[in-house]
Amino acid sequence: MDRVSQMAIIGTGLLGASVGLGLKAAGFRGRIVGVGRRPESVQEAIARGAIDEAAPDVPQAVAQSQLALVAVPLSQFDAVFKQIAQGDHEDLVITDVGSTKQEVLEAARRRLAQPQRFVGSHPMAGSEQQGPGAARADLCRNKPCILTPEPDTHAWALERVEALWTMLGMRLIRMPAQEHDRQTAVISHLPHAVSVLLVQVAAERGGWQIASTGFADTTRLASSNPPMRADILWANREEVAASLEAFRRRLDRFCDLLSRGDQEALLAMLQQTKQRRDQWLKRQGRFLEVSACEAPQPQNKPENNATASEHLA
Repeated sequence: MDRVSQMAIIGTGLLGASVGLGLKAAGFRGRIVGVGRRPESVQEAIARGAIDEAAPDVPQAVAQSQLALVAVPLSQFDAVFKQIAQGDHEDLVITDVGSTKQEVLEAARRRLAQPQRFVGSHPMAGSEQQGPGAARADLCRNKPCILTPEPDTHAWALERVEALWTMLGMRLIRMPAQEHDRQTAVISHLPHAVSVLLVQVAAERGGWQIASTGFADTTRLASSNPPMRADILWANREEVAASLEAFRRRLDRFCDLLSRGDQEALLAMLQQTKQRRDQWLKRQGRFLEVSACEAPQPQNKPENNATASEHLA
């Protein structure tokens, strides 16, 4: 990141603004320019200190930048890459925060003259809140960031993107785009879908008056940005459908167990599930303890695919 004198953030919403705030807090010395569809959002990002100035458009934002971060809804990626191509240059590295990767990579290859300078990223951080007003400098810290470089990705471009997320205190994991989309369908997109269904069941059968923290925690994702979620679920619809089918099979078994009155099997299922989740939380706790003492350094190497699958399963 020492070689980046200017960075462009395209999309100054929650994630884009949080990246800007995080870089400033981490001591990034370059300028950060922002561009977005809504001028008021860009101005709010400036007021929050997430970016230094507004750029008039995407081509001008990237023309003098050595790093560009695309933080727009998935449905806008094709148009944004087309605009980036108008200001592209040999020292520009492009990355993103998209929740799916195969569709993003296809758009990059379709629109960019040198897609080898694009590195797909997915910081596993976010909130049901929206806009730069909800941005936080520590939003990304201690969270996983998935990188999906292609075989022909330039090594120096990958290093620059790794430096970005490391500076923000993220834990880097590399995996192929297809594997990323499969795993995020399970641990990110399926929970979004289930939270929506839980709210719909409550609307159908009642319970709003007595709902409390358990219901609020379980359905938090249902308050996320609907157009953004629709983009994500649609872009990854095949993997989401496969995950929903696996969920349906588990749901059918659960219903069968209850209808048979098998209390012993019910207890065994609950105990096994608690054990697996507790083990996952314990692993996450170890990462938090290490990161709390010392932020990750640039020489940290990304985890391999097997370890990534274990953490995200």
